[in-house]
Amino acid sequence: MTDLTLATLLSSRICHDLISPVSAVNNGLEILADEQDSEMRDMAMNLIRSSAASASAKLQFMRICFGVAGSMAENIPLDDAKELAESLTKGTPVSLDWRAGEVMLDKEAVKLLLNFILIGYESLPRGGTLHVGARKEGATSLMISAEGPKARMQQSSADILQNGAALNEIDAKQSSLFLTHEISRSLGATVAVLIQEERIEISATI
Repeated sequence: MTDLTLATLLSSRICHDLISPVSAVNNGLEILADEQDSEMRDMAMNLIRSSAASASAKLQFMRICFGVAGSMAENIPLDDAKELAESLTKGTPVSLDWRAGEVMLDKEAVKLLLNFILIGYESLPRGGTLHVGARKEGATSLMISAEGPKARMQQSSADILQNGAALNEIDAKQSSLFLTHEISRSLGATVAVLIQEERIEISATI
């Protein structure tokens, strides 16, 4: 029942994230069907393109974050993770500062880093800069920091990331935090969260 509960929560979370861009695509198509003005049709096409790109980027990103990724090699170049992060932030007020270098990591470590990135991205409701770092020198160190106006994370979210939680105590939005903690625990890593004014930092050493 635990696996089923988590799958249900993550499915609800994915649907919530995709409703907005998919609805925007539908709205754009409705405008194209009824509108004759060329300027309005151009605006509708731009809405469709940007919304479809956003939905596709989120789906690809969450497929790795939340999925099994069984078809992936055991070790993955971080350039692949960088491409996913660039697609996620493209066309948004969040800029990506990638400092991870050309590192090959175990696929579960990459999955953990991508979940850190998603959490950091969502901590910037008004945009800002998402810094991403990874280093492999014996131990593997992963870190993201999200800096920007109104950057925020609830202490309860930080507690789930660091200490876990009971599934019956979390909602769909928090399911990714629960999953991130479980991935870190499976890797023998401890997640550290630092919450400052307009800055959130998440790190782990494997």
